[in-house]
Amino acid sequence: MDYDTRYPGIDDLKRLARRRIPNFAFDYMEAGIDRETGKRRNRDAFDGVRLTPRYLRDTSAADIETAIFDRRYAMPFGVAPVGLGNMMWPQAERSLAAAAQQAGIPYVLSTFSTTDLAEIAQTAPDVCWFQLYVPREGAALKDLLARVKEAGFHVLVVTVDIPVGAKRNRELRNGLKLPFSLTWNILWQSMTHPRWALTTLRHGRPDFVNVQRYRSGPTTGLAEFITNFSAHGVSQEHLRTIRNIWRGPLVVKGVQHPQDALAALNLGADGLIVSNHGGRQLDAAPSSLESLRQLPDAVRSKMTVMLDSGVRTGLDVIRAKALGAQMAFSGRSFFYGVAALGAKGGGQVTGIYRDEIIRSLKQLGCSSFAALDGGWLARV
Repeated sequence: MDYDTRYPGIDDLKRLARRRIPNFAFDYMEAGIDRETGKRRNRDAFDGVRLTPRYLRDTSAADIETAIFDRRYAMPFGVAPVGLGNMMWPQAERSLAAAAQQAGIPYVLSTFSTTDLAEIAQTAPDVCWFQLYVPREGAALKDLLARVKEAGFHVLVVTVDIPVGAKRNRELRNGLKLPFSLTWNILWQSMTHPRWALTTLRHGRPDFVNVQRYRSGPTTGLAEFITNFSAHGVSQEHLRTIRNIWRGPLVVKGVQHPQDALAALNLGADGLIVSNHGGRQLDAAPSSLESLRQLPDAVRSKMTVMLDSGVRTGLDVIRAKALGAQMAFSGRSFFYGVAALGAKGGGQVTGIYRDEIIRSLKQLGCSSFAALDGGWLARV
């Protein structure tokens, strides 16, 4: 095992992260929307997928490499985009990009990251993808896409599931705003986590550095800023415009309805990330696995289908593949890792997933990730 076995699973990292960082930072990373039933539904769906192992086979090797958009990756798993990432631990985004580059897996940088996009592209030149929140202003859209292309990102991931900023109760109770307002609550939480506070002071307060130039005024609440910056619903015309500008692989993230998946196909998208935004947007939304099961056959055969939301183990990556996802992503897993272990956290998470994916394949009696399909699902 190429990771610290004192923390053998993602849940172990989560428990340590909760103790190591202030509540407002942990709640931002952990929170769902409303009563957070959608987030729990994601996990319940994964836990409900059963696979039937096949024995009497040679399991001396298991190939977990995968090819996506004419590039080979060492694992069928990547780092999902998380905004405000350096709040969980200073320089978290850069350390995760470096870990992804070393592990040979995709790193998807959020528009609302807190590290300059050019720096991330330099840190992870072979594996960097960019997640786009579509700006309301056309000039901002064109300028941002030009910067992304010039930096060298390989894949553009357009998020479509934020027509309005979310009302997340944990963030509201904590009074989380950007730039940070030092309310007594925020100040007390920071003082009770001195290592996080001192490290943050040394590196500077996190901010949305990649969209600073597009601000018309100071921001207040996180939801308000995102709402003011982003288009009020990503339309088919938005996607058509982006497709005309961006000549590389184009992925649509957040699709849940079969007709939306077909529309993305017809508009020239190359791939989908089936997602309910980690249960952070609509509490009544179906789980990511439910939406994956409902994809039309035309989409499955003509597009690269991927998935996020609720992935916590290597076995979950295997489950998603049996249901048709060529790659899976997790954001929380990686940020639990850096919140728990600092710069070493990214390597810890990739090590855990690599070990669990390989062990799960061998336990199933399957020699390669590519060979997994619906035939491995348990018949009940």
